[in-house]
Amino acid sequence: MKKIISLVLAAVLTLSPAAPASALDLLEKVWSTYTDDEKFPTSGGDYSEANSKEDAPGVYDLTDRAAVDSALGLPETAKVDQAASLVHMMNQNTFTAAAYHCTDDADALATALRDNIQQRQWMCGFPDKVAVAVVGEYVVSVFGAEDLVNTFMSHLNGIFGVQPVYDEAIL
Repeated sequence: MKKIISLVLAAVLTLSPAAPASALDLLEKVWSTYTDDEKFPTSGGDYSEANSKEDAPGVYDLTDRAAVDSALGLPETAKVDQAASLVHMMNQNTFTAAAYHCTDDADALATALRDNIQQRQWMCGFPDKVAVAVVGEYVVSVFGAEDLVNTFMSHLNGIFGVQPVYDEAIL
């Protein structure tokens, strides 16, 4: 009986997804599961020399909250202490993914992100949909072309076993 319980416990631990170590780690894990056919030209992080990455997610500095709101859709009053991003290199409205470490209520942050992204006045292309998911203390938002958003959410679910809190057309 003890052997059976030990085997079941080992299986559960093996199958349970590992929690992300940071907002950047979360996006890196998702991006690393993309096949070459699924990948597209991307950049990550903010535009500083220290954080800007080509073809990979990068850290996004939270010092200028208005800039984070403008680029990623994070409300300026959001209670987060980490951010990372991955965006389509040709147009942010084609694909923008961001992960945040929430220091308060993750579900409330998910709603605030969704609402802030939905209310935008879009220029230079119109994204099809927005999806937001909660991964423990992290909240992930993604907006853009429907196929790119769906692919990202499928990979996120495959790694962390989460379903989106929001997955809807942008109005």
